Amino acid sequence: MTDAEPRPVRLIFPADARNLRLARLTAAGIAGDAGFSLDAIEDLRVAVDELCAVLVDGAGTEVDVTVTYRVVGDQVLVEGECDNGAADADLHAVARELLKMTTDDYAVAKDGGRVSFRMVKQRHPASV
Repeated sequence: MTDAEPRPVRLIFPADARNLRLARLTAAGIAGDAGFSLDAIEDLRVAVDELCAVLVDGAGTEVDVTVTYRVVGDQVLVEGECDNGAADADLHAVARELLKMTTDDYAVAKDGGRVSFRMVKQRHPASV
């Protein structure tokens, strides 16, 4: 076994809000395996839910959402994308505040009919 970073995990699901739990559960499992605290795991779950909700908003279930998770050092990087021309990449003010509280960095973009996000959650040392 090597000390190399784990391979990325890619989750693909139909753009339906009922499937957001799959994205949340995957994020929680990966962060748990990477040694994140329970609070950090919950923050990550909330952030992934908010960001994936942007991707599925207005999309039909014939469209797929792709979410990629990577563990890089002390960080979990999550990227998502969906061909959803109906989605608006502008987040509601409440969602922006929530993401500022639960992530270390995030961005949402729209390029033509493709909406995407990228977020980073840092594993912080446990407080003593």
